[in-house]
Amino acid sequence: MPRLTRLFAASAALTLLSPAVATSAMAAPSDTVDPVSLVESGETTWSYLDTDTDPADGLENRTDWTTPSFDDAQWETAAGSFGALRGEREELNGGFLPDNLLTQYKEDEPSTNAEAFFFRTDVSVDAEQLADGEQLSGTVRYDDAATVFVNGEKVAGFHDDDIEYPETGERRNMQYGGSNSSAPREGTFSLDPEVLVEGENTIAVQLHQGRATSSDLYFDFEDLTLEQAPEPQGQSSILLGVGSDQSERRITWFTDSGVDEAVQIAAGAHETMPADAQTVEPMDRGASADGTNDYVHASVTGLEPSTTYSYRVGSEEGGWSEIQQFQNHDTDLEHEFTFIGDAQLGSSGNLESDAAGWQTTLDRTNEMFPDSHFLLSAGDQINDYAGDPAEYAAYIGPQQMRTQTSAQTLGNHDYNRSEPQALFNQHFSLPNQWEEDPTGGNYWFKQNDVLHLNISTENRDFESHRKFIEQTIAEQGDETTWTILTLHRSLYSVGPHSQSGSVSIRNGLAPILAEIDDLDMVLAGHDHSYARTHLMDGTDVASEETTTAPEGHDQLHPEGNELLYITANSSSGSKYYSMAPELFTPWAAVRDQSETPTTSNVKVGECSITTTTVRVDNGEQIDKVELVKDKTAPEIATPGDATVEVGSEFDPLEGVDATDACGELNEDGITVEGTVDTSTPGTYDLAYSATDVAGNTATASRTITVAEAPSPEPTEDPTDDPTDQPTDDPTDQPTDDPTDDPTDDPTGDPTDQPTDQPTGEPTDDPTDAPTDGPTDDPSTDPSEDPSTEPTDDPGDDGDSDDNRDDQDDDRRDDDSDNGRDDDSDDGKLPRTGATLAGLGAGVTLLGAGIAALVASRRRKA
Repeated sequence: MPRLTRLFAASAALTLLSPAVATSAMAAPSDTVDPVSLVESGETTWSYLDTDTDPADGLENRTDWTTPSFDDAQWETAAGSFGALRGEREELNGGFLPDNLLTQYKEDEPSTNAEAFFFRTDVSVDAEQLADGEQLSGTVRYDDAATVFVNGEKVAGFHDDDIEYPETGERRNMQYGGSNSSAPREGTFSLDPEVLVEGENTIAVQLHQGRATSSDLYFDFEDLTLEQAPEPQGQSSILLGVGSDQSERRITWFTDSGVDEAVQIAAGAHETMPADAQTVEPMDRGASADGTNDYVHASVTGLEPSTTYSYRVGSEEGGWSEIQQFQNHDTDLEHEFTFIGDAQLGSSGNLESDAAGWQTTLDRTNEMFPDSHFLLSAGDQINDYAGDPAEYAAYIGPQQMRTQTSAQTLGNHDYNRSEPQALFNQHFSLPNQWEEDPTGGNYWFKQNDVLHLNISTENRDFESHRKFIEQTIAEQGDETTWTILTLHRSLYSVGPHSQSGSVSIRNGLAPILAEIDDLDMVLAGHDHSYARTHLMDGTDVASEETTTAPEGHDQLHPEGNELLYITANSSSGSKYYSMAPELFTPWAAVRDQSETPTTSNVKVGECSITTTTVRVDNGEQIDKVELVKDKTAPEIATPGDATVEVGSEFDPLEGVDATDACGELNEDGITVEGTVDTSTPGTYDLAYSATDVAGNTATASRTITVAEAPSPEPTEDPTDDPTDQPTDDPTDQPTDDPTDDPTDDPTGDPTDQPTDQPTGEPTDDPTDAPTDGPTDDPSTDPSEDPSTEPTDDPGDDGDSDDNRDDQDDDRRDDDSDNGRDDDSDDGKLPRTGATLAGLGAGVTLLGAGIAALVASRRRKA
């Protein structure tokens, strides 16, 4: 959108009504010329009317008195400022002493304010001044509303939007309306000088009282200057706002560059922006209500926890802002944040002083609570209902607003009474705004496992607030541990509002909040004094009981939906309210009016939220309270799945334990669903549960398998050890492969009658000492010894298998009789390899002897 269009829209929003406002703003500056002062406070003489009469009576149009042709010769004249305080020329709040006393009250009603006052002056402009001038700029100080005219044309209005004028009749201009501020306010405007003509020009101002009982009024036209348009200033009012969660930030700024701008951001701390920085295009842009700038909103997403980021806003064409840095903190539940009440900059009447107090609060908060993750404001950031650009600039001006995340609540001074205030919504981009709220103040965000809900107390449809809160908790509450509600107009304060304007809100909203599950604490502002309640149940005090923490502060233990309410005092020192008598605030456990700015540190833990409120000037503690709630389920530890034998004993609770970080288990302890029948094989599921005294329940499960006892492990297989297998070594097994096979020539049977007796005496034990030939005494017939009977066919595997079976049986017998002496006289062969080898050798020699005997018989034959 071209810059001309944007500037015109901005001017219309501020009721700077010249249609050519943008022309000079974009014109390239010519040779420098001195500004021309057309109106100067204390020097310009004004004609004024303060007689409780309407100068338009008898005229066709209500504003005809503002034209150059109107005759004001009968009016009073004076230079300087004008005003009154309770009918006297006294100093107003903010240090403003009028030079001239106005007649504040009606003549026939001495306690009732006149509705309006009227001022006129003429200024002269020559052709050269008109040719050189590029911008007409003015500053007006007023209380409570002012409208500026040039040559009968309205060019600026301040807090006059809500004034309703009759179209016909007498006293059309005599109407109440305005800011009802406690001190005179400053209004500025800039417009194209084509509203001026060469020669005489009439400047007229209409001043209004806010109400019939207003205590004061004030008017001073401080300056009106014809000058060259200033050079573009670039980016201003840069603010780092919360996003939906910690992975997002909303960055907003104002700019008069006239070109498209964006955000550049990169992880790490950088003095110059790296080449790979991410560029984030804005999601919203438009003409601001300050008449000079555009507003820009951008959403930066995908931020990593525990990471420093560097960013800047602007463009290559229009220039970049300075690089800013912020820390995206960890996402742990345990964290801290800062809670502050009304800054309401400008409410003292001295914006500079208020801004200095605000800066001090931010500085001291950083010193006292350096681990705070973000700042939460309870509303009334500024004072002017219509929105004062200078007040917003003062609120957003501190460095902390660009480098530390903040969240703002919509206050009554941030809302233009009957409609949303343009500048509030242009400076602050609120995440997750609820479309059903006509004031634009209901929204939510999440930080470190806490769900923050903000509602607008300018919307008195309390059931709609119930819907928003319940709906948001249902959708977002399962992902968080705590829920904190912040609103502006305190339900339970101790200042004067607690007895007046807040009563209907308390009666309408408090019972609803008591019916909503999972709300933990309510934070508020508005009454410019500190208050902390007992635990509340709707409009009733639920309990005044407290316990004392080891550190000495109060601990509260709510039951059910009981709520703690905390109301913050002023965070800038711009305004304080006296406290109502204690008798009228029975809900208050702690009350304080130290008439000094305060700040609160909120420390969130797994089991409690601790709020510490201190004086900004010296850090003295005003109050410290810990809200203790067991919101954490117990933890159940089991031995895990297991297998047990049929018939064995099994205790399902053996080795199972439950612990609770924030409290104790109820009297039931750990309960088990399911049984294990150890007499029947199968699988059995067990479900464990444990509930603490706060009602939080944990569950766990395990599977138990019942099975038959496993078969005994088999003994060592003889075949596994070849050294125990004589069959592997044929030399140790004479029956498997004898050296000489007597069946090779079976013609001679040694059992037949021999023709000759064998020679030599055979030994009794052929295995011990075999002879070289047959023994002389064959009385021992070889056939009588089956172990050496050669008549069986060695090729018959049956004997070999029997021998192996016998040997295997021997091995098994020996395996079951470990450690027995091999020489034991048990009728069995020894088991060692050495004795087997000896036995084999003996059998071989015996076979050789028999063979020799057979051969001898053959020779004799």
